[in-house]
Amino acid sequence: MYKYTDYLANYGRIMQFNKNKTEPFHRWYPFVEGYSKEFIQSIVKEMGERKIVCLEPFSGSGTTALELQNNGIECFSFEVNPLMYLVARVKLENSYVVESVNEWLEFIVRYRETIETIDLKSDFKTLYQSDDKEKWNYNTEVAKAVQKLYYAIKSIDNEIYCELFTVALASILLDVSNLYRNGKCLSYKKDWKERELTETEVFEKFDQKVRNELVIDIQKHLHYSKINNKRKLFNIDSRIGIDEKIADDSIDLVITSPPYLNSRDYTDTYMLELKTLGFVQNNEDIRHLREQTLRSHVQIKWEDMSSVDNRYLKNTLNDLEIASKETEMWNKSIIDMIRLYFVDMKIIFKTIYKKLKKGGKVYFNVSNSAYFNVLVNTLEICASIAEEEGYFVKEIRKARNLKTSPQQKEAIGSLLEGVIILQK
Repeated sequence: MYKYTDYLANYGRIMQFNKNKTEPFHRWYPFVEGYSKEFIQSIVKEMGERKIVCLEPFSGSGTTALELQNNGIECFSFEVNPLMYLVARVKLENSYVVESVNEWLEFIVRYRETIETIDLKSDFKTLYQSDDKEKWNYNTEVAKAVQKLYYAIKSIDNEIYCELFTVALASILLDVSNLYRNGKCLSYKKDWKERELTETEVFEKFDQKVRNELVIDIQKHLHYSKINNKRKLFNIDSRIGIDEKIADDSIDLVITSPPYLNSRDYTDTYMLELKTLGFVQNNEDIRHLREQTLRSHVQIKWEDMSSVDNRYLKNTLNDLEIASKETEMWNKSIIDMIRLYFVDMKIIFKTIYKKLKKGGKVYFNVSNSAYFNVLVNTLEICASIAEEEGYFVKEIRKARNLKTSPQQKEAIGSLLEGVIILQK
């Protein structure tokens, strides 16, 4: 039905954030999801040298907005996760001065040494070590060291540098904790009970992060751009925010990769940082944040009964209903999640269409998924929904073949990740 173009050789190596882990500024925080800066550069090259305005509905750590800023291209972006919003803000700031970074680091070093008492209190039961717990995220000495750094950073009376050092602290938290990122969630390291990091070791990791990455990148790679995409970054749900913040018929290009339909709660992936740095204070805050995210996970039982009147989606949901009766459901909300994911996709496509200029293009990176041995062809369902909103589907570019879960492997094989190219 749709024209598929083989971009496996072109995109296969650049559709992962891993390539950014050694890149200046991008490496400041170990982001998990998203594509590399080369993907953005390839699109800029395709668009040619002309003045354009871009939109990124799912900013993540700010890769799109940063690379466009470096190319002198204006970009409006949206990110609902407060941690990712902070990371993107910090990477988009281009007024840092090396001398100031060094001065504030010296301030932090002096300040943390003056803190004698740390009271480790939290509404999150497993965050800190205590005798009545079987598991905890931080050993006591590590937790106190982290809190000393946190208090010192919060005492910086310059917002730009306070935010910069907060991201530096965020970047080492997983390393000094008892946890690691394990696919969809956080798990305990095998040797976590034997880990005995000292306060000095925590401080050294932080200091090295600042000196070996932040200072070097600012000194060698920071360049001023007349375009400041930090001012166009919004900490708001894009399903609502785009309509509020962006004028109709004003956007030339959309580059985005929404959360995939993989039942992953991206809030969970960064839960340690969200809790430690005070972005969430309790479970109610977590629930509120989850309610603002795209409905690609089952951490909340969704009550919304709406659906999209789309033939391909209806056939898929019907196949899933039948298959689910023959397979043990690990979560009863899976089919609701799939249905509502495409409700959200329709909202995004409808909203973006109003904002695009005639002839404007969309690069929409997403992946197929599978449940109950039924393929959910996310690429074609999204393309079909976009068509119904008025877009012309130019092509679907094959980007990568992703592994499916062991349960789905025999029936489904690999899952295609692709880039849908749309035009108004």
